[in-house]
Amino acid sequence: MKVAKNYGIPNPAKKTVTQLCSSIKNRAKNANTNNVPLAKLYPEAARKRAAAKKRVEKRALDRKVAANFMKKMTTPIRERVVTPARRVVVAVMPMPKPSKKAQPLTKQEATKRIKAMKGLTANNKFRLVNRLRLNQHSPRRVVRLARELARLR
Repeated sequence: MKVAKNYGIPNPAKKTVTQLCSSIKNRAKNANTNNVPLAKLYPEAARKRAAAKKRVEKRALDRKVAANFMKKMTTPIRERVVTPARRVVVAVMPMPKPSKKAQPLTKQEATKRIKAMKGLTANNKFRLVNRLRLNQHSPRRVVRLARELARLR
């Protein structure tokens, strides 16, 4: 409707879309306004577009400034450069074996310890070894229970 009014079409509200389009085309052909830039025809739209472009550019610049600021404020984590010689040394060096107490108990080791305890009755020994076989508790826990029972007797 606004475009039709700009072209000077009389009472555009009463015409259909096809009639409006055909009349606008005819006016455009007859008038030598094809080479006129759209900014001259619609100055408000051009101003709005330019303002929007400026806002976008300003946001981009603000982001860039913030990113640079953060880069300067933080210290980068440098990756440790590993020379081939150092890598070989690390690969060759064996890990220290844990002490006897720190090593995990196996089921066989736990049963051997429980059976060797003199303070336990045969019934208690059987129950504790059975707990190991059924995986009810860890071997270390069962041995601790056995020690406690032997101490109480």
